[in-house]
Amino acid sequence: MEGEQRQASLRLRPQRSSGLLRFGRLGYRLKQVWAQLGPSRPLSSAERTEVAALLPPAALALFESMSLADQAHCLRVYHGLLAGGCRDQELLIAALLHDVGKGNGRVPFWTRPVIVLGKRFAPRLLARLALYPQPERPRWQQALGYAWWHAEVGAALAAQAGLSERTVLYIRTHHEPDGPAAELHRVDERS
Repeated sequence: MEGEQRQASLRLRPQRSSGLLRFGRLGYRLKQVWAQLGPSRPLSSAERTEVAALLPPAALALFESMSLADQAHCLRVYHGLLAGGCRDQELLIAALLHDVGKGNGRVPFWTRPVIVLGKRFAPRLLARLALYPQPERPRWQQALGYAWWHAEVGAALAAQAGLSERTVLYIRTHHEPDGPAAELHRVDERS
């Protein structure tokens, strides 16, 4: 539970920024909305081959459970790490799977703006509503919980798929700017 509280506090930190930086973040969020709502093309056969060469079969099944937009995003993060000189195989695998907790339709589109706006304008209310997903919760609350806790859910899925402890740790901590997956976090924020 202590780890969950730490994660929640990291996600609730107020974001103080200059007007220019705030405008840049708005543009970034609008690009994200377009990527989710706009047309998403399936990965090319070359991209699928590239992903399949790195991921073991159980992890590949997880990757394929994500939406086309999330697959493309994770591949961009992977390429961003490579371009930055990353050669840590476990971090590269984590890049491809860092948003797998959103897969299988667990995180419908409506939850994404709720999380972004909730963090900004009603962080305490969001923390009360976005509880860790449990089957007995209402469907809307499960969806919000999966959006909020996708890093932890994804880490659990990666562990079940037999990925290394370090890969699981990287997935779990990919939202921590100073955590073990700080490099992945930086590239994720730009992608």
